[in-house]
Amino acid sequence: MKKVLILLGKNDWNVEEPFKEKQYQDSYELFYSLCRENDIEMFRASYEWYDYEKNIFKYAWTFDEFDGWKKVYDIKPDLIYDKANSSAKSYYKKELISKKYRFVNNLRFTQLIDDKLVMSLIFHKWSKKSWIVNNQEKLESILPKIKSQRFVIKPISESGGKNVQILDKKEALERIIFGFDYLVQEFIDSSCGVPGVSKDMHDLRLVFINDKLSYSYIREPEEGNYLANLSQGGSLSVVLKEKIPHSVYPVIRCVNKVFETFSPRIFSIDFMFDENERPWIVEFNSMPGLYFTSQEKPYMIEMYKELISVFKKRINTKE
Repeated sequence: MKKVLILLGKNDWNVEEPFKEKQYQDSYELFYSLCRENDIEMFRASYEWYDYEKNIFKYAWTFDEFDGWKKVYDIKPDLIYDKANSSAKSYYKKELISKKYRFVNNLRFTQLIDDKLVMSLIFHKWSKKSWIVNNQEKLESILPKIKSQRFVIKPISESGGKNVQILDKKEALERIIFGFDYLVQEFIDSSCGVPGVSKDMHDLRLVFINDKLSYSYIREPEEGNYLANLSQGGSLSVVLKEKIPHSVYPVIRCVNKVFETFSPRIFSIDFMFDENERPWIVEFNSMPGLYFTSQEKPYMIEMYKELISVFKKRINTKE
């Protein structure tokens, strides 16, 4: 049986179970069970649990239907599925591990796609203009160039909506505390929703495995919030492929053409639509989640099977 390890960032080994939230645990248990049925044993571990001298994971979690979640030791995986956070420390640690183990995604792809500034420059036709700011003086000089009264300020490489703020120009200089580089962009008024799908404020996420659209869903922010990430209290609903607005397909073709050198590649694109129903790329994500609600189980199974195919193909490829 082949071994695939999901690589995480900083993590606490001294806990009784690997998950804090039951909903995420249930999804991973189903995924691990499906992998085992396909002769793949799944593990999860932090890069902090890796022995960089012996080139082995000292600790890891695994799951089976009989024993549940259990701690195991001295794991040498056949493949690593990268879901560690995007930070300088994380990239450095992953580069060291990649000298001995194969990764999905390719680390160059991960670093590229998680850089919001670079992505906005590459796909500038469908992205709001971006500025880098790291002090109040720079922000003050940029604000007059932003057409909307509100604007978005976010870290260049974070995901999950972490440290993203939507601010009014009048209050911006008082509320922002600078400690590192931020990305500033014009606010997209998505209050008209997603054309043909929803008339309420939503964003649309498309998840791809290589150039194939695996599934898509809209995310609705919590009342009084602009951020629709699940970690920010948002909710999601699957969108049937035939319902996806046609206006995003030129973007999809361009993205896959740019990324075709990277295979396999697992990623997502988040879109918002303005008052004229024009699609704008909000961001890319190299690590779309494995969590689905119980109502979306058919889409979840399909996605999991596609991932298993990627794992098997990558394990059996000599490169």
